Amino acid sequence: MLAVIPASYAVLQDEIQVYDDEINDKGEYSLELHVNTTPNGIKTPSYRGEVMNAGNTRLTPELAYGLGHGLEAGLYLNTVFNGGNWEYAGYKARLKWLPILEKDGYDFFAGVNFEVGNVMYQYEQSRYGAEARFIIGKHIDKWLVSVNPIFGYQLSQPYQSTSPNFSLATRVSREVTTDLALGVEYYSDVGALNQSFNYQETGQAAFLMMYWEGKPFAFQAGIGKGLTQNTDSLTIKAIFSIPLP
Repeated sequence: MLAVIPASYAVLQDEIQVYDDEINDKGEYSLELHVNTTPNGIKTPSYRGEVMNAGNTRLTPELAYGLGHGLEAGLYLNTVFNGGNWEYAGYKARLKWLPILEKDGYDFFAGVNFEVGNVMYQYEQSRYGAEARFIIGKHIDKWLVSVNPIFGYQLSQPYQSTSPNFSLATRVSREVTTDLALGVEYYSDVGALNQSFNYQETGQAAFLMMYWEGKPFAFQAGIGKGLTQNTDSLTIKAIFSIPLP
């Protein structure tokens, strides 16, 4: 998720990704390494003791396993390279369900990803959180469009949710070759649904992206610019698919 600094809480920027129709087959393992860094970002903490994104790098390995019947389980281990030291930041577990896939004869793909997390206080003020990320998209010739409406919840004090926090992640990409696609991703973090909307107080960021599916391994990488005063100015991100035996 793209981290922004709302008035009341922060979110660990462990992954910046738009979910599409990729899912492991039954019995299949996969390992991904999520890396993102912030050369230029917000430096003023939103609460005492918060570790900011600016100048730091987040490295998050994710192990996933296909359960079959359109289900996939995953586990994230969050670490942050902060001030020259690697720090443990927490963990998150997820369950993805994709019952509607184009390869099964549907006109589009759709599903949902549920996630729960336990994150250290210096990275998220509410230690326990949950997320429901809906997934809907379509392949149109060489184009891929995918949209993720996301509802986040804080489950522990001091900022236990009374209303979900809403964000939207969108990807539009086009195949250039069999192995290479180029595209854009847009991330919009609106905040709590029961609060008034002020554009400059939301998180808005756009990324130029490349997606590689060839040898020696698949990866995606991009560079993003924050579009509001409440978003880190410059973020670089990548996701590497680590080959497993």
